[in-house]
Amino acid sequence: MGVNMEKPGDAEIFQLAPVDIDHLFRRSGSNGNGLSLYTYNAEQAATSSPSELFKPLAESANFSSIANKLLAPDLKIEFNRGGAGSAEETYHAFLSLDDNDVLARFQGSDGNILLMLFDNEESFLQWWSDIYASKAASNYQPVFPEVLPMEVLVCALHCIDIYRRSYLESMLDYRGGLDLAISTQDFVQLLRRSLASQDKRWLLPTMFEITSGLKGINIALKPEHIKKVEELGFLTSDESVLTLGERSRLMGTEIITSWLGSISCQASALVNGQEKTLSRMFMTPTAFANHLFSFEIGAEGDARFRHQALTLPELVQILMKWIEALQKAIGGTAPAHVTPRQAPAMKFCGQCGAELKPGKKFCTGCGTAI
Repeated sequence: MGVNMEKPGDAEIFQLAPVDIDHLFRRSGSNGNGLSLYTYNAEQAATSSPSELFKPLAESANFSSIANKLLAPDLKIEFNRGGAGSAEETYHAFLSLDDNDVLARFQGSDGNILLMLFDNEESFLQWWSDIYASKAASNYQPVFPEVLPMEVLVCALHCIDIYRRSYLESMLDYRGGLDLAISTQDFVQLLRRSLASQDKRWLLPTMFEITSGLKGINIALKPEHIKKVEELGFLTSDESVLTLGERSRLMGTEIITSWLGSISCQASALVNGQEKTLSRMFMTPTAFANHLFSFEIGAEGDARFRHQALTLPELVQILMKWIEALQKAIGGTAPAHVTPRQAPAMKFCGQCGAELKPGKKFCTGCGTAI
């Protein structure tokens, strides 16, 4: 399946064959929604039989919860992994405002589907971070102390990659020292080549290749962006020559020695019946820190980012708050740590996204039967 199963936490685990999806629709009575990865094929359901894998799920006390999350979720989180030679993966987590369970979904090369149902967000995130994150150090110095334009991050990651490139070239040429100077023109040209390469052996292209939506942003490099990168310690400049600074050397060495690959997260929900991206993040774990970048993309395609260097416990807490904020953004009222019995959540129409009024049998927005 391409997923580490050594630490499944407290998850309930099921497998399904592709043919079972139509029977899941039929047995659950779900109509699905536009956020699901699946649609119902009534003819196939009527003319086929479920596989033997379907029986354990059909008999599970959590059948309805799993079917609801897989076929008509309120929140979808897509994870993409790649970079540094790590295994490439795409998988999803689905949440509902009805409860705190998290359904993780993986698909293997054989087409079969692996489902893991976690009791709550924290158990899922603890399992996830144990596999994909680093324990990290607790005294990592801040790198980007404020929300900054995306161009600053692009230049900073490019500096790190240039340091790695110089390090590898010095080894191939049997040179003891590194050439850390580069002309401004060569810096920009190499940056363009890097972005066009789609080569996930390098940090900068990896971020754009595995983070959905970043390729559509506007990158307009200006002198003030280079100046900010200088202030952060990645570069020094002298007329038309740029020299990699201490921050580039430190983070370049960190990436050379302990880059564990990268993971992106994209959360989406239905808004007025259409899938809308709510949040994007990119994480690069090393032995020293879990480098977490969150992005804000404007209507004009401009983007800004925030960086945090986190230990594993800090990462879990940050992601817990992230999921809670996402739930509130789509109408959830229960904090992530409160069970649904203590605080019922609002309901929304799976077809148009309108709030469902208590006691109504039909959606007041589109007329769909509830």
